[in-house]
Amino acid sequence: MMNRLFLCISLCLGSSVASADFIGLYIGAGSWRADFSGEVLDVVSVSSDLALNRAANLHAYVALEHPVPLLPNVRLARSEVSDSGEGTLSSAFSFEGVGFVPDQQVTTDLDMTHTDVTLYYELWDTGLDFDAGVTFRLLDGSLAIDGVRQEITAPIPLAYLRWKQPLPFTGLYLGADVHGIGFSESKITDLALRVGWETENFILPEFGIEGGYRRWTIDGDADDIDVGVDVEVDGFFVNLTAHF
Repeated sequence: MMNRLFLCISLCLGSSVASADFIGLYIGAGSWRADFSGEVLDVVSVSSDLALNRAANLHAYVALEHPVPLLPNVRLARSEVSDSGEGTLSSAFSFEGVGFVPDQQVTTDLDMTHTDVTLYYELWDTGLDFDAGVTFRLLDGSLAIDGVRQEITAPIPLAYLRWKQPLPFTGLYLGADVHGIGFSESKITDLALRVGWETENFILPEFGIEGGYRRWTIDGDADDIDVGVDVEVDGFFVNLTAHF
């Protein structure tokens, strides 16, 4: 009896949490003008010591939504997050067994590029869109100081929420994406706010453009992501979008 009741509840929940009313493919790509701040290796400022300040990075995503109950929708995203600089150190530290001293001039490459695989459900799609799910983020970067290099690689699970509010009869919309998690000695938050416009011809494909602000903070322990970082990357972005 309990098994039947549980199955009934699951099917009802699945039908209410379903995805889209039809199969849809969403694509977007653009540029993120990101500013770097914070520290690496506990004592090294990425802006004043390493002269990592601002860089334009590419990002892209593709999402597939479908009407199959219980089966989540899928979103893949790739963000390039890297910068290079030539700076002068203000404090001594050791990196990969190599000592660095104050007033030493160094050339640095910091790469925090990552790939996201998101599984999500569309919880509401009447008047507005509200999605919730989980993102598996794979860091695939590195830190290199004067040729001394350490990979920054780690799979990180993140909670995922997305909100989109169309403005009637205009093609305009407001939206936000939120990722976040805290584990062990590490914490990650990733917030994107956007405003966009898309064609409303009700005949696919539809095209649009959006712009907004993204702020990604990562306070990662070396035991979790290979290199200790406490970095904030934030700035404005612009994307071209399409819906098929």
